[in-house]
Amino acid sequence: MSEADGAAADEIPVAGMPTRSGSVSRTLLLAALVATALMALAFQFGIGDTVFNRPGELALLFVDVAPVLWFAAAAVLLSVFRWQTIDQRFRWVALAGVVAVIISLLFRVLVLGQSWIEALLEPFTTGFLVVTAAAIGFTRTRVRRLARGTDAGITLTGVALGFAVVGAGVALGSLRVGLAGSPVPPGAVSRYVEFDPTTGLLIAATLIMVAALFWFADRTRNR
Repeated sequence: MSEADGAAADEIPVAGMPTRSGSVSRTLLLAALVATALMALAFQFGIGDTVFNRPGELALLFVDVAPVLWFAAAAVLLSVFRWQTIDQRFRWVALAGVVAVIISLLFRVLVLGQSWIEALLEPFTTGFLVVTAAAIGFTRTRVRRLARGTDAGITLTGVALGFAVVGAGVALGSLRVGLAGSPVPPGAVSRYVEFDPTTGLLIAATLIMVAALFWFADRTRNR
């Protein structure tokens, strides 16, 4: 295959602006990174922990089994299957997210000794499925808009998904406190502020409604 043929195979056929698979990969991974950060911080707010005393403590929020596995797998899958259509590649990426979450759940239950409820109500188990869905949704919308020769509404879509991810994170944190208690290691002194789970769920519902407003605004403009 010549160099020209390889470049053509790497380009996603669109009718408008050219979109190469490398651009799709960067967009997806960057969107997932932003969504991961939003999910982790929103979950911390949901459980009532908003204090970070050490410089590396905030960075450690984003280091977990599912994100590490998924980001490595997603980068490889998007490169290996770049000859497939964009929707097929997204299916592989979504499957990788499900597998990473299952491995994370088993690790938490079998190795860390968490209950299934505690394991499920974590930002990088159930919450990480929201992260991958948001990243795929944003990237897919961007590719389709560029295929039509416009980038109108991409920002609105990103804002809507961002509010949805934050709402999901706050809801997960509130449910974690309400159903399983604050995640305090045995023997440690709790530093979590008193945070009513009902209040957290109301905040989450408000954020999701704001996300819906942005989503409807985008869909109205692009009809």
